[in-house]
Amino acid sequence: MIVRNDEYYIQLKREFKAIFKQIKLAERIVIFRHESPDFDALGTQMGLYEYIKKWWPEKEVHYVGDNSKTYMPRIFPYSEILDESFYTKPYLAIVVDVGDTKRISMKNFKNATCIIKIDHHPEVERFANISCVHPEMCAASELTCLLLESMGGRRYPLNKEAARYFYIGIVGDSGRFMYPEVSSMSMRLAADLLDTGINKEEIYHQMYLTSQDEFNMKKHILTSYKITQGGTCYYIVNDEQLKQFNLEVSDTKVGIELFRNLEGIKAIVTITQDISKNEYRVSLRSNQKPVNKVASMYNGGGHVFAAGCRLKSLEQLPGLLKAVDELNEVDANATDF
Repeated sequence: MIVRNDEYYIQLKREFKAIFKQIKLAERIVIFRHESPDFDALGTQMGLYEYIKKWWPEKEVHYVGDNSKTYMPRIFPYSEILDESFYTKPYLAIVVDVGDTKRISMKNFKNATCIIKIDHHPEVERFANISCVHPEMCAASELTCLLLESMGGRRYPLNKEAARYFYIGIVGDSGRFMYPEVSSMSMRLAADLLDTGINKEEIYHQMYLTSQDEFNMKKHILTSYKITQGGTCYYIVNDEQLKQFNLEVSDTKVGIELFRNLEGIKAIVTITQDISKNEYRVSLRSNQKPVNKVASMYNGGGHVFAAGCRLKSLEQLPGLLKAVDELNEVDANATDF
């Protein structure tokens, strides 16, 4: 897959070799991902798990993290819960799709002989022995898939079970290949995954099947959203409404796609009350505004056009919306591999 010899690809291949070597050497492996998982976090985690178990069935491999009723068990299996005794012996820790340790679900690096980080978010914390961080990739699944194709070659080709999960991750974090970060590399890798024989129609049906609760939430959002004079669309979902619609905090992002291509909308902000942490979780999206700059003002971060942060009170919301309104638009063209 990697055929260019420029400095970028030389460094990328160096990282890939180091990671693949550790995977082949390890006897015990734990794959971690971020809390409140999405398609990409789970797709990367489970794709990597299925790939390793396919080619090295003798290895002890585990996938851990908080469970999500949105995705489990309809699309992904429930995560494992490891007894503390497991961590008393050496193992390889692989962390996917998360930029900092505070967001790693069920983190436990006790006796980890090596920590590997595979991520497509901008680097905010260096905690791994081997870091493979490339924000130019549209998904962690894309990066991991490229790694395995490049290193596995004909001896360890991508298997159908792993390909299904990686495809879900790429589709989910690319907005079905419509987001700015999608490149020709994204499309080539997706084609390779399809060539393994996975059923894309079945996958799309599973991914985008809408429950009655989600549909009712969308109806609520469509009757409660507001638009600032600067063209920022936003909506607020409180804890009472989450309970009413039987949804989790992360589920309220379903409304983003309702406004992404609406004329006159320059940015989208979702605000969801997280009563368990006494705060409001904020997601910011735009096709051309660098919303990560605003997220960083509120101790958050993320991609240029897709970011997140948290507010302690709704009193902070007017300031955040004003900052989004004042952002200048930038070139949204992604790097083409």
